[in-house]
Amino acid sequence: MRLIVEDLDSDAEQIGLTEVSLRNAAESRLRSAGLYSDYATRSDDFGFRSYLYLNVNILDRAFGISLEFRKVVVDTFGEPGLATTWNSGSTGTHSSAAFVVNSVSQHLDRFLTAYLRVNEEACRDRR
Repeated sequence: MRLIVEDLDSDAEQIGLTEVSLRNAAESRLRSAGLYSDYATRSDDFGFRSYLYLNVNILDRAFGISLEFRKVVVDTFGEPGLATTWNSGSTGTHSSAAFVVNSVSQHLDRFLTAYLRVNEEACRDRR
């Protein structure tokens, strides 16, 4: 599964939150579920495919998280496109970068529970 982590703003940097820490948390969860490989993120692989999109915004002591699964779909005219087929988000206040990463991990757990439940047979066959 492809993973896209949106660039962070300067407020995230001020609390020590990095794209690397978010990416590591997400990749670790996806890898443990058998859904992530390094191949899926190579720069030469720009194919039209489904992906998990993570956007985290920090503004002073507040944060917002959006996690979306964007899937390739085909309309009634046979034209492919991307549609968000699952999403989870939250806002709140944080005490540290670790708190935000933990909140992202909770959203990832929700995603994995839903994804693996719906795709149980296909995921079992890949292992």
